[in-house]
Amino acid sequence: MKKAINILVVIMLGLLASVSLSAQCTPDTVNCVDTTGTPGEFCPLDLPDAGLNTVYDETVTIIPPGSYSFFNQELTIFHIRIDSVKNLPPGIDYFPNADIFFPDTAYCIQLNGTPTQTGVFDLAIYITATVDFGGPLEAQVVDDTSISITVVTELGLGQEPVKEFRVIPNIPNPFSETTRLAVYMPSQERVELYIYNILGAVVYHESELFAPGTHNFSFDGNELQAGTYLYRIRIRDQFFTGKLMKAR
Repeated sequence: MKKAINILVVIMLGLLASVSLSAQCTPDTVNCVDTTGTPGEFCPLDLPDAGLNTVYDETVTIIPPGSYSFFNQELTIFHIRIDSVKNLPPGIDYFPNADIFFPDTAYCIQLNGTPTQTGVFDLAIYITATVDFGGPLEAQVVDDTSISITVVTELGLGQEPVKEFRVIPNIPNPFSETTRLAVYMPSQERVELYIYNILGAVVYHESELFAPGTHNFSFDGNELQAGTYLYRIRIRDQFFTGKLMKAR
């Protein structure tokens, strides 16, 4: 039995390595550097314009700060967590590349979707900072960095819409109860989501007919045991595979 399980594990890992993997944002560590002496940078501050009903896909790089001012006292930050990003243009969502951000390390947030409303949208990033206050203490704050997205009716020359299917990895990951994956559709297609356990058995299947644009799958894994799972998204003859981590 143990030998059979090992063979199944090898088959599943081979499947993961042989298919197209979904992309995840990559921090820009060349152009986004600490310029103040204390980490706490957002790059770029001037995001490209978005086109109405045109897919938008941009990355914001973040270098978390190392301290937090609390009643005129500078407290050391252990790490921060992105709770939400408010005032995004309708149709655009955010996807961080990690659940926890540590100081002195570059991270990123992918802004992806198809905006359905024009205007200037000033983003508000809500975070929870875990600081050293004689022990770990959580402080909820709103980042006051001025980042905005302008959605225009028509993009200028040289700005072409994305014409290929895209899968954005699930967040959060690891997850304890629910997690979500996003897909971008340049055309109407049926999309199938399969989730396998490490033995290769299907533990969840969902099939949806999606219109052009960005759509989310929300997966409730509350009843699953803690461990590693694989997801596989099928769009016609294309397959995208990734790994899910279920926490206790």
